[in-house]
Formats: sequence, C-alpha cells, structure tokens
Amino acid sequence: MLFGGISGYYGGWIDNIMMRLAEIIMSIPSFYLLLALAAVLPRDISSTMRYFMIVSILSFISWAGMARVIRGMVLSIRTREYVQAARAIGSSDMRIITKHILPNTLSFVIVSATLSIPSYILGESGLSFLGLGIQEPDASWGNMLSSAMNLQTLTRSPWNLLAGVFIFAAVLCYNLFGDGLRDAFDPRSKL
Repeated sequence: MLFGGISGYYGGWIDNIMMRLAEIIMSIPSFYLLLALAAVLPRDISSTMRYFMIVSILSFISWAGMARVIRGMVLSIRTREYVQAARAIGSSDMRIITKHILPNTLSFVIVSATLSIPSYILGESGLSFLGLGIQEPDASWGNMLSSAMNLQTLTRSPWNLLAGVFIFAAVLCYNLFGDGLRDAFDPRSKL
C-alpha cells in the first residue's frame, strides 16, 4: 500500500521508477519464482519458521499488483476537488494523505487483503504437496494430500482426502467473506 501510495501521490520520476520496479516483479512468472524461492529454504528450520517464510515469499510475489491498483486510486483521488481544496488552503502532504487519501483507499486494501488469503492457502498447500513447504511430521493440508496419493496409505487412512475438501471450503469461505466485505464497503451498493 505504501509503495503504490507514494508512487501515485508524488508522480513524476518517482512514479516512473517505482512502477517499473513493480512491473519487473510482475513480469516474473510467480509460480516458478515461488518454487525457486521455496526450494532454497534451509531444511533444518522449524515448520513455524518455514510457514512464515512461505507467507513472506507469497507476499513478495503478490505486492506489485496491489501497488499498481493503489497507485491508480491515489492518482484519481489526488485530483478530486476536496483534495485540491485542502491543498489550496495550505494543508500539508501528510494531512492530505491521512485525512483524504488513506480513508478512500483503506476499504480496498482490507478487501484485497481478505481476498488474497485464499491464494496464500493454495500456495502453501501446493508447496507442501510438492514437498517444498511444511515438512512432516507437522500437519499441513498439502502434506495430507501428498500422502493420500499413495494407495496403501489411502486404504489405511482415507480421511487424508478430506484435506482437499477443507482447502476448497477454506478458499470458498474467504472468497465469500471478501465479497461480503466489498459489498459492505462499497458506497454505491447502499443507494
């Protein structure tokens, strides 16, 4: 949010440099970058630390898209009449940002963060399924699905297939929750 906000508010050469950096990050295929970064994680770290590193990698991959959208929102908001009026009466940049721009972009950030949680769930599950995420003996939905591929394990513990159902349910619930938040924050839906 900060990256896109600074880029959109100040514009000019700052905007050009920041958005070119975001475009470079976006041009790298995210799945392959995720696999490469997860593969270089040390094997001897705890599963909790591995989980936080995976979430950090997923965040690193996905920040550029949100930064571009926020930049566009800030570019639009900074040209509105109430922002121009605040600038005309001598309000500082910090006051304009905190009183006018942040409140207008915050609802998008909350909804976008909620809607990005399913991609984190799928990313962690996919990495664990491939053996690059959470390592056994710690539990992960991806580990459970990976062990369900073995027919002998599947006949002894068929409940491992439920991990796929839980992944589907969690992703669906977070998407519905994000849609509900978007509808609640959208001022046009209240008309």
